[in-house]
Amino acid sequence: MQEWVLGLAGLVLVAVSLGFSAVQTREVAKQSRINNGIGSAAALMEINSLSRSWHDRLLENPALRSYFYDGKPSAPHDADRPAVLTLAELLADVLECELQVAALLPDFQFAHSWYRWPAHMLEQSPVLAEVVEQHPEWWPALRSLQEAIRERDNGRVAHPLVGSREGRSRSTSPRLTPMRLPGPRRGKDVRTAAQVDAASSGRYTPATDSDAS
Repeated sequence: MQEWVLGLAGLVLVAVSLGFSAVQTREVAKQSRINNGIGSAAALMEINSLSRSWHDRLLENPALRSYFYDGKPSAPHDADRPAVLTLAELLADVLECELQVAALLPDFQFAHSWYRWPAHMLEQSPVLAEVVEQHPEWWPALRSLQEAIRERDNGRVAHPLVGSREGRSRSTSPRLTPMRLPGPRRGKDVRTAAQVDAASSGRYTPATDSDAS
């Protein structure tokens, strides 16, 4: 009788422990979602702040706006070229930061679309494209986006670091099972399609080591 009571008490303790672990896991997941939301909001505010600072500089020199929004080239002899180059480098810093931050927010559902403003500016501003080409190692994500724009297929361009929204959903879904990539597998059951067909008709002969080589 005493053993039965002790066994029952042990089962109760195990059940309580499992219930507590489940509650704790749920709370940790909830806190993680909250932290991700806070991080995403902070990133948005920081990017907006950087963008606003750059636009404030442009407001101080409104005559230079056409170099960034109207496709006006900056010739070497232009009197405005030093200021234009500086603004272009500052803009490249802002756009690179936006692309890099989006890659650090895996749970932010709109991060995949953060390439659109950088892509628009690269297409509208010859001087921005120029400084990125001159120093691709300074702005690697922006340079990758620039190359993607030039090599676009049917007008489709994606974030160079994040990818599509659908791809992000698939990569973070806990329900997916591991996928085996197509191609031959190493091991003792490596057969070609012809050998499989032959086996189904009774004509299959196991491959030898010399055949595999």
